[in-house]
Amino acid sequence: MLNNRDSNLRVVLFGLPRDIAENLGQMVSKWGSILYIPPLFPILRSLGLIPGATLDRIFVWTGENPGMSLLELVRSAAPQVPAVAVNFHAENREILDALDSGAVDYCTPPFDTTHIQCLLQAANKAACC
Repeated sequence: MLNNRDSNLRVVLFGLPRDIAENLGQMVSKWGSILYIPPLFPILRSLGLIPGATLDRIFVWTGENPGMSLLELVRSAAPQVPAVAVNFHAENREILDALDSGAVDYCTPPFDTTHIQCLLQAANKAACC
């Protein structure tokens, strides 16, 4: 399991509504540093400010239109960084759409600490190898 003393993960919360970002951010901050990019911040400009090679995980909001296009923009701008889709719905169609758009996983609020830790642990292992 991840240990906050030996983990220095860099995670971006991209386009998540403030309350969801705060909740997820509290969990993520136990194991790494986070950067919150609000939904209305210009997408391409913000991705230009983030050197993709220094990121371990991007959580992308896909909760409302144009959610999937936001995920696709993130994937095209930072293809080397695994992206996790975040949405209120955990129905098969939404999950499959997110995976088809390039997400490596999918999570929904309320967030499960063990699931989030596993997502970050996978990023940590990928960075080590």
